[in-house]
Amino acid sequence: MKFKITFFLFLIINFLGFSQVHELDSIEKLIAIHKKRDTTRVNLLNQVTKFYTTQDISKSETVLNEAIGISKEINFTQGLADSYTNFTSFHVQSGKYDKALELALKAKNLQDSINDISGLIYTNSSIARIYNHLDESNKAIDIQLENLEILKKYPNRNIEAQVHFYLGTAYEEIEKYNEAEVHYLAAKQIAESVNFETGIAIANSSLGVIENKRKNYKSAINYLNQSLIFFKKNNQQANIAHSNLELAVAYANTSRVNEAILVNDEAIKIYKEQNNIKNLSRAYLEQSHYYKQKNDYLNSSKFLEEHYKIKDSIFSKEKVSVMEEMQTKYETEKTKKEKELAEQEVAIIKLESQKNRNLFLGLLAITSLLITTLLFYFSRIKAKKKAEIITLELHETQKRLAIEKQFKDSELKALKAQMNPHFIFNALNSIQDYIVLNQKNLASDYLGKFADLIRNYLHFSDTGFISVPDEVHNLNLYLELEKLRFEDKLEYTFQVDDTVNSDTINIPTMLIQPYVENALKHGLLHKKDNRKLKISINKVSDKIIECIIEDNGIGREKSKEINKKRQAQHKSFALKATTERLDLLNYGSEKKIGVEIIDLKENDQATGTKVVLKIPILKN
Repeated sequence: MKFKITFFLFLIINFLGFSQVHELDSIEKLIAIHKKRDTTRVNLLNQVTKFYTTQDISKSETVLNEAIGISKEINFTQGLADSYTNFTSFHVQSGKYDKALELALKAKNLQDSINDISGLIYTNSSIARIYNHLDESNKAIDIQLENLEILKKYPNRNIEAQVHFYLGTAYEEIEKYNEAEVHYLAAKQIAESVNFETGIAIANSSLGVIENKRKNYKSAINYLNQSLIFFKKNNQQANIAHSNLELAVAYANTSRVNEAILVNDEAIKIYKEQNNIKNLSRAYLEQSHYYKQKNDYLNSSKFLEEHYKIKDSIFSKEKVSVMEEMQTKYETEKTKKEKELAEQEVAIIKLESQKNRNLFLGLLAITSLLITTLLFYFSRIKAKKKAEIITLELHETQKRLAIEKQFKDSELKALKAQMNPHFIFNALNSIQDYIVLNQKNLASDYLGKFADLIRNYLHFSDTGFISVPDEVHNLNLYLELEKLRFEDKLEYTFQVDDTVNSDTINIPTMLIQPYVENALKHGLLHKKDNRKLKISINKVSDKIIECIIEDNGIGREKSKEINKKRQAQHKSFALKATTERLDLLNYGSEKKIGVEIIDLKENDQATGTKVVLKIPILKN
């Protein structure tokens, strides 16, 4: 199947003339001269957006809206498909992934209808980029590998270079840097073979990013500076911003923080001008880190706040859900169309057969009637069998889903059964210590409180959930036990918001306790005195409770060093089991439990650890 001519022209400009400013001027002059609303103007408008992508993407929106309007007026399907595809790239760079996916699916429908293979590959790449930005890089890789298979049948070196580049990006996201490097080098080799200087510069920039992530910062600076010289020479603003963003990372990690802030500030200005909010969000976050390195917490906080504003607007759960629905809708409609086409073909065959039979009606009336009856009978049998197969497949699917759910529930119960003996074993060890040391009063006191705590946990173990007041009561009992073990050299406080202190608000049982236990045993146990633990529970929205466990212990790094020495004698179980339990609790759940562990530092010295749990509210 041949590639469409118009799209091939776009690729020639994209891969062979991108770096030549006079090419852009020539196309803009042609657009100014050719005012007629026809296919030529649509093609010119689509061509000029290829230059705007690297120089000033903000100009693309008006141009593409005009191209779409003209294409619809004159029924120019190819032009409309190309416009949708280019608009998809615009929205991806702007961080509007829901709009990008909507237009990509429209483009695919049109490209399917006109067998536009090259356009289809390009749109697939855009969809893969969306998945990559949504942290679903495995889906992106599957799509791009499928593109490479298509290119084996319909070779095109220019498109192949682009596919290799996006494959490298996807592998980079899942930290498979060797695979990413292979694909970036493949893209660079193709760019060198056609003397595509922009492609070579982009490949060098991407290799610099990999070196950053491998922590080979000097090598990264070398790659990125090569790219930056070319991008500045050719006024490719988007690429200048990206190179500065990565160059800042390398500078910051080679004790050149002031230079990092300067080049990152250049990236922020460009991303603001181009409304590239996805990369602007990352630039804000990096700038926050750099100011923090300088102990300028005011500026650090300011940039961090800007980062979260953008992040919340891009990655809302509602947007992701809508995009997944759109993708599913496209696949469903495609299947429906194929089914309708097959049904139409069957209908045509039946009509032709009926016409042929009518020629023999006069002489073979009885025979024709018999044949018609037999055809109807077999058609009914076939339809019935088809319906039975569909029903059987549906039942099998339902069975499989039920078995999967039972399996996950069994895993969850088994894990909880492991966690409870672990907790009991630790407590009984403490009681044994008191008895051995002949501290009968302490042993009796400890045993009484331990019995109350175990009775409470057994009460809630079957339900799987517990109210916030009951959980706070149990945590208090547990900490009283631990305080005895710490010889009263432990201070702990609870801060519970009135809005969550209700029996109607529930959370999973034994969710908070392992993190409190970890703070005591790995953070505070190794301190001699001034051991402090703070637990706060607040409602951050109508659907989410936030629990913060903060200690002033020795920090995770020092704890790891101590644990390495005693690793042969002891294996930590609680947090590993909790992590596995969280995975099971989150499996198939729309509202997932989130965990963030933050190392607290002051002047590069560990001052403790903070654990932030985001827990969906379960109401009775």
